[in-house]
Amino acid sequence: MKVGIVGLPQVGKSTIFNLLTGGHVDTSSWGGAKGEAHIGVAQVPDPRLARLAEIFRPKKVVHATVEYVDLPGLARRESRNEDPRDMSTYLHSLKNADALLHVVRAFEDESILHPEGSVNPLRDVGLFELEMIFADLAVIEKRLDRLSKDLKKAKTPELELEDAVLGRFKSALEEERPLRELPLTEEERKRVRGFTFLSAKPLLLVLNLGDRDVSRIPRVVEEFGLQRQAAQQGVGITAVCGKIEAEIACLDEEEAAPFLEDLGLSASGLSRIIHQSYELLGLFSFFTGGDAEVHAWTIPRNTTAQQAAGVIHSDFERGFIKAEVIAYEELIRLGSFPAARNKGLLRLEGKDYPVQEGDVVLFRFNI
Repeated sequence: MKVGIVGLPQVGKSTIFNLLTGGHVDTSSWGGAKGEAHIGVAQVPDPRLARLAEIFRPKKVVHATVEYVDLPGLARRESRNEDPRDMSTYLHSLKNADALLHVVRAFEDESILHPEGSVNPLRDVGLFELEMIFADLAVIEKRLDRLSKDLKKAKTPELELEDAVLGRFKSALEEERPLRELPLTEEERKRVRGFTFLSAKPLLLVLNLGDRDVSRIPRVVEEFGLQRQAAQQGVGITAVCGKIEAEIACLDEEEAAPFLEDLGLSASGLSRIIHQSYELLGLFSFFTGGDAEVHAWTIPRNTTAQQAAGVIHSDFERGFIKAEVIAYEELIRLGSFPAARNKGLLRLEGKDYPVQEGDVVLFRFNI
């Protein structure tokens, strides 16, 4: 999974990036579409891996990962005023992002000026949504102009479908509606898949609170008037106290635990953000285990056993025979694959079996 971190300037994006990836990016001010993107990888916290490692005694344990791309702050009206070539570079960094993580400033700090003059999360969420809409509209208007010329030369079903879909997109954007709200058929989706439409991507709003605002984390939707956004399709909302949680994220798990407890947090900022990201994208983890490694794999809901095998290696998918499957909780209770086999609880599933969250799977294949 790849997630683009975006937002207005001076919101703490790089602090959140450091929190997620354990990085040490300079959090001093930098902005504009010409700025450098930072790339980092976060391990998905999953205590189940440690329990599975006790059973399989592997040489290594491999967590699922999320790649984060931290982009410079996009100032208000920049998507309209920026040189098109610079905006193209900015958008290209997000082309392959599965979702956007919009960091929204909710902390007060007189030493860090807010570009809009005051801290107002609801306003800033709306402003950045508009910037994404304007950026998408510019792309669509340019493409529709080219399509009009091409259709005059020769009409094809593919071009006509693209013209119709982009026309719908243009109407929605002119009404200031993000594209993620529009339903599409699979054929329509394929036709516009090559475009980088920011407002079409799933969006996780992460409110960056002050160090003393931990108690507000569960109530940010109500406190900042984000009920409408919370009800929107393809939008998730969570919150962190970025500065202090980034410092805690630099500690190992045992050292961090008492600090999180003192703050009244049951999970780290990393865990909360990744959990919300998985929920937003409809993702979950399944596991494989053996002497060599215990490994967590990320897949979408409704993934079949054969498709899940392909996530590990294309040969597994091509030569798929069967999958031996047991739920994580059952395997922990029984203590081993042989014990599960002896009790008849290790199921043999075919290629169309929908893999479930927490399944531990042994794939049988032949090529």
